[in-house]
Formats: sequence, C-alpha cells, structure tokens
Amino acid sequence: MNPHILNIQPLLEDGRENELAGLLKSLHPADVAEALGPLDMEDTIKVMSLLDVQQAAEVLVELSESSRDQVTLGLPTEKLSQMVAEMDSDDAADIVGDLTEAAAEEVLSAIGTEESGDVRRLLMYDEETAGGLMQLELVAAAGTDTVAGVVKAIRARSEDLDDLGAVYVVDQARALQGEISLKDLLLAYPEQTLNQLLQKAPGLVVRVEEDQKSVAQKFQKYDVRSAPVVDSQNRLLGRITVDDIIDVFHEETDKEFYRLAGSSEEEVSTSGAIRRAGLRLPWLLFNLGGGLITSFILGYFETSLHRTMALVAFVPMVMSLSGAVGSQSATITVRGLATGRIGSGQTVRSLGKEQKVSLVMALVFGLAITFLAGGLHRDPRLGLAVGLSIAAAILVSAFLGAITPLFFKAVNIDPALASGPVVTSANDVASLLIYATIGTAVV
Repeated sequence: MNPHILNIQPLLEDGRENELAGLLKSLHPADVAEALGPLDMEDTIKVMSLLDVQQAAEVLVELSESSRDQVTLGLPTEKLSQMVAEMDSDDAADIVGDLTEAAAEEVLSAIGTEESGDVRRLLMYDEETAGGLMQLELVAAAGTDTVAGVVKAIRARSEDLDDLGAVYVVDQARALQGEISLKDLLLAYPEQTLNQLLQKAPGLVVRVEEDQKSVAQKFQKYDVRSAPVVDSQNRLLGRITVDDIIDVFHEETDKEFYRLAGSSEEEVSTSGAIRRAGLRLPWLLFNLGGGLITSFILGYFETSLHRTMALVAFVPMVMSLSGAVGSQSATITVRGLATGRIGSGQTVRSLGKEQKVSLVMALVFGLAITFLAGGLHRDPRLGLAVGLSIAAAILVSAFLGAITPLFFKAVNIDPALASGPVVTSANDVASLLIYATIGTAVV
C-alpha cells in the first residue's frame, strides 16, 4: 500500500484504531514513518502505541531526527525500553544517546544486562566516528573452528544477525586475522577449518577512532557492503554496514547544503521564528559588512567613476561574473575535499588547476568584453578598462574561491562554510576594488 493513499487522520478521528493498526502492519517501517509525517506529535505517539514492539522500534529508527527526539520524550519508559531492546546495537545507541542522562539510565536499567552493556560500550565513542557507526552484532570465530560449527553458531543467532555477509576470523586475543564470505562458507565442506578457507584479507578494515566521513569515502572507494572495525591493537570490535554509510552520505550532504546557504541543521529542528532568524543572522551580518565595504569603495571612487558614467553601468556585470566564478571554484574545491579527491599534499596542484581554468576564462571574457564594451560606447579606453577589470576579477575570484575552503580545512573549520557568505562577500569587495582602480586609471 502506498503511504500517500493511507490517510491516518480520519481513522484516528473515527476511533478505528484496530483497522489502522492492521493497515500499518502491512507497510514497510519507512512507509509508516512517512505516513506519520503530517500528524501532530500527540497523534504520532498514539499511532506508535498501536504498533507491536518490533515494528514500533523499526519505525522509530526511520523517523527524522527531530521527530524521533519528540517521540522518545512522549513514549512511556516501559514501551521505549522494549523498543530499544529490539534494535540493533548501533540504532539503540543512537536513540539512547539522544535522551537525557536520567532517561537514558532508566531505559538501560530496564533492558537486559547484555543489551545495556552493548549500548554503553557504543556510547563511549564519538557519534561521528567509526565507533559511533558500528554495530556489535557479527559472527567471529577462531581459525581452527570447522565450517559445520560456524554454520551451527550462525543458526543459533539468526534472530540477532541482519545483513550477514561475512564471518570474521580472530585469534585468542580477538585480533582480526581475516574474513570469509558467506558464499565461500556455504560452498565449503563441513569438516574444513576456517584457516583452510582464508585466502585474502578483508576488502576494508576501519579503525575505531576514524572519522565517519573518511569511512564513507573508503566504502565508496572499495565498493564494500560491510567492514570490520578494530582498535589500535587490531582487535575486532564491531562492524559497519552499508546502510549506515548511506545515512552518513545523506547527513554530510545536508550539512554542506545548509552551510552553503549560511544556515545549519539546527534550524530545521527549531520551531521559533526568533531562534531560526538568530541562526541565520551571523552570516547575513557578515554579508552586510561586505556590502558596507563595497559602498565605501564606491564612495571613494565616486568622483572618478562619474567622469565616465558608462563605467557605472558595468559594475553589476563585473560583480556578478566574478561572483559566479568564485562560487564555482569554491564549490568544486569543497566537493573535492568532501569526497577525498583533494587530499593532503594536493593543495598546490588543486590551486594550479583552478588558476589554469580561470586564466582561460579571463582571456575569453576579457577580450570579448573589451571589444563589446568599446564598440557599444565607441570608446576603446572604456572597453579596455572593463575588459581588464573582468579578466583580473575572474583570476582573483577563482583564487579566493579555491584558497578559502583549503584554508578553512587547514585550521579545522568546515570548508563548506567557505562557499557561502565568506566567498561571496570577499569576491564582491575584491572585484569592485579591482574595477574601480583599473577603471579610474585607464579611463
């Protein structure tokens, strides 16, 4: 059933809760979460209470972060504890980690000792590291174990294991020795040992302290569905699956888009207009400062510019074109840093490539506008002034657009911030200063 066809509100208003529970049971958890979208929080919690514990747990994981936080606050502790107990360890840690300290302790005390111990272990790691992404549900066995014994162990734990693609081979100290795919395990003879099946190292091994963005880039590079997570002594701690990596890509993309707009993720979950405006004001004030500087520059060169009023007509074109070039360079650089295409030691090369491209654009636009502006106004000096200004502004804007994200990265500030208000304001000031200086000197 399409969740858009299911209108939950009339069923709730008519008291047809049993019918609604039956309809929701046939839906995928992600579809249920989408169908809950139009409801207010009171009705959302009422619907969640109609679901069985397993489905409710799956739906809770699929909700947006802001909705999930509100639902967990509204659910009875007993119901929430039951739901957490049904989740994979990584999802359970995400839910519990967002609760208040008192509420988290209450939930952990209500679930089983083993489950609560797993969650507590995961909560020790920063949520944006491999440790914060990993889950503890996996199959690890000694190299001397037989295929028959491992298959028996997998069957005994079948309810706890989702998306099982490999068995990890460890030594007595739990140091990772390698992995065996489920396909190779099923095709092997029952009496064979895992050591006899080991042929190659895992496609990817992740360190527990590694940043989630770096982990996501490696998943993409090596095209793997899961990867073991180890500590500094190579001891197996958990595993990361590709569904968690997809979430990371979405999360990082959202961050970039918000910062490109001079906003933040916090604004999405903030309801008050004053608070939302307050989150945008710093960047708008930064732009305002840039505007005041450009106004000062115009005022300073006002007399010179008014000698040839035609110069004023080209101010918007110079600022617009240089701004577009700067934004392109910044966006390309930020994306290269995000995907790992621009890594350590490649800064100079990246800058060089952008400057070569900008030099071509500067020559093309500079020459074209020199002839067009000069011919339009029948003033070769005017054409030369505008053409030189455009060429210089393009070169400077491209350099600023590329160097600013690299500088932000070097000082541990998110480079995405550089592609929004910072580059825009800097380009406006630089291009206008260049134009006013060249224009008054040539004309």
